[in-house]
Amino acid sequence: MINQMRVGIVLLAAGASICIAGAKSAEAEEQWRLGTQAYSFNRFTFYEAVAKTKSVGLKYIEAYPGQKLSKEHGDATLDHNMSPALRLQVIQMLKEEGIRLVNYGVVSLPNNENECRKVFDFARDMGIETIVSEPPEDAFDLIDQLCQEYRIGVAIHNHPKPSHYWNPDTVMKVCEGRSKWIGACADTGHWMRSGIDPVEAIEKLGGAGRIRSLHFKDLNEFGNPSAHDVIWGTGAGKAGAILAELASQKFGGVFSIEYEYHWENSLPEIAGCVAWFHRTASELGVSKWEYLFNGKDLDGWDGDPRLWSVRDGVIHGETNPENPTEGNTFLVYRGKQFSDFELNLKFRIQNGNSGVQYRSKEFDTWRIGGYQAEVENAQGKVGFLYHESGRGWLVDVGDFMHIDAKGEKKIIGNVNDQKALIDAGYYKEKDWNEYLIVCQGNHITHYLNGFQTIELIDNDRAVNPDDPKDQKGALRAGLVALQIHAGPPMVVEFKDIRIKKIPAVYGDAILAFNGQDQSEWEASGGSGNANKWTVGKAIVSASNPKLLEKIDGVGELINLTPTHGESQDLYSKAKFGDCRIEVEVMVPEGSNSGIYLMGEYEVQVLDSYGRMRMGNGDMGAIYGGFSPPVNASKKPGQWQQYVIEFKAPRFDADGKKIQNAEFVKVELNGQVLHQNIVMPEQTPGGLTGKESAVGPLMFQGNHGPVAYRNIIVKPLSEMFDHEK
Repeated sequence: MINQMRVGIVLLAAGASICIAGAKSAEAEEQWRLGTQAYSFNRFTFYEAVAKTKSVGLKYIEAYPGQKLSKEHGDATLDHNMSPALRLQVIQMLKEEGIRLVNYGVVSLPNNENECRKVFDFARDMGIETIVSEPPEDAFDLIDQLCQEYRIGVAIHNHPKPSHYWNPDTVMKVCEGRSKWIGACADTGHWMRSGIDPVEAIEKLGGAGRIRSLHFKDLNEFGNPSAHDVIWGTGAGKAGAILAELASQKFGGVFSIEYEYHWENSLPEIAGCVAWFHRTASELGVSKWEYLFNGKDLDGWDGDPRLWSVRDGVIHGETNPENPTEGNTFLVYRGKQFSDFELNLKFRIQNGNSGVQYRSKEFDTWRIGGYQAEVENAQGKVGFLYHESGRGWLVDVGDFMHIDAKGEKKIIGNVNDQKALIDAGYYKEKDWNEYLIVCQGNHITHYLNGFQTIELIDNDRAVNPDDPKDQKGALRAGLVALQIHAGPPMVVEFKDIRIKKIPAVYGDAILAFNGQDQSEWEASGGSGNANKWTVGKAIVSASNPKLLEKIDGVGELINLTPTHGESQDLYSKAKFGDCRIEVEVMVPEGSNSGIYLMGEYEVQVLDSYGRMRMGNGDMGAIYGGFSPPVNASKKPGQWQQYVIEFKAPRFDADGKKIQNAEFVKVELNGQVLHQNIVMPEQTPGGLTGKESAVGPLMFQGNHGPVAYRNIIVKPLSEMFDHEK
């Protein structure tokens, strides 16, 4: 919408795109965020460092100046002197990989405003939260002013003795009297090399609230300048005690893995650090994840002891000629049953067929029926959803399925293109792969190695959880179990099994668009010349990148308007109040649309690709009033995902407004752009120009071609204010 206001996917081929953004989680960001310092991979390019970071399941990275960008970029390096064009390329690559650049350093910040502004401008352009540096003491008046102006922190790093900041007392001295934006980047390994007890240093700096981030390390020796990194928790660095102290301080921030050993092949050890960190955070109560497997034995699990064991810290399932199974058998988690959750685990299968059961029930000893995430060395099949001992096949890889109250299944669209997933390497054969399974009410999604594989809204009749014979229907709670399939000898392994409860703040998912037609939508006659919306599959026109074309298929609402003013706005017949909207949008080059909550409050949809400085009319803006802090938009023609949580205005019995509407959260492509934005009135261009207690969802159609798909609305419950 171009008016004046009064108040992480790669396009592989035309029409084929893949989504590598994180899950549409109902949870807030974790208190502790773990990523890598790219210096761990200084024998490689920055692009390779990002790929390695992603391969161990992390989504944050800290860059350092001087690392070569990629093999394709020649001698170009990542630093604050990069050209705008190179910055844009890096930003786009990070979005496509689902990795956030959170910190930058160690970089010089001299007592020179022009030089410092170069670094701060770079940090602002790249969405960096914290600059890591070892500035001269006389520069801190300037640095603190810039921190407050840019709202970007500076963390003082400690290289080993005799560097200026090796002693935490020196860091404390320069922080004294400074704003909250100045703090420490606590390098625990360098403290060890300098003979500083890292726990005591954390107590001192953290107790004063001066730790902004960490270069976390565990070394094989204390007090030895030549000591080297080891897997966290196995060295002399009191790693567990450090995390316990940070937990007691209620620290919330970024940990960067800076692993300076086995430079050419450190990933296995870094993966060990990641696993230790997540488990320790869970044990300390900092993380909301609960581990179901202790990594030592089958405590809490029950299955055929001939087939299931623990070997080298992983659950091992195996059949052979001496120990066959006549039917499918399961290792069942007996600790508790689960309803709404995120289930995360890693698996590796050598041969045969297996699966991860969830929301399931036991109908005979070690015999399980219910939802199953497929585990198999079969590209295009692994990641699909099956109903074991029930309804059978449910959702193929790439599909979005709806099952109605009569049990009828209908594909309403796609979450990904199956061939594109395979080409992108979504599954690693005979290697460790990571599942994320998200269940909330009637809504289920699978992610494999960060790629979404299926989505289901299951409105089938609910099975009776107490009747083992009642198998054909939807399940709202149940057991977690692991499968060994009947048939030839097989080997399957599982590890790092953890689960996180989703709070009960959302109602069941409502499918706002059936994927087939416009029967649930109406066009606004006053917004344009004619209704040029249609249903099918959208691609960018081969002859004109500013236009969309329709191809055969279903699942997408497409506005085929050729120019501004020719088509009309489209709004849902259903009306909503407090709700969460999940929707994907495709914008061709230069086009413009908007998502109107309740038909009146616009979140901007625009081709903003390539812009460094975002305005209040750019992609992700709450139109006209609130600019996005960073550019989270992707290239034109790619599917982009919005998650919007919204509270409707309140009115008394006489119709007088007593509480303003509020954008609780606006998230684009996995990046939160706005939180708790109160709206004193509606934005321009709405359906009626009036506020009300309920209203429709509206897509602007009179400004340019656009397509929408996978449109889900979840009512927010009365618990929302408390949980938020």
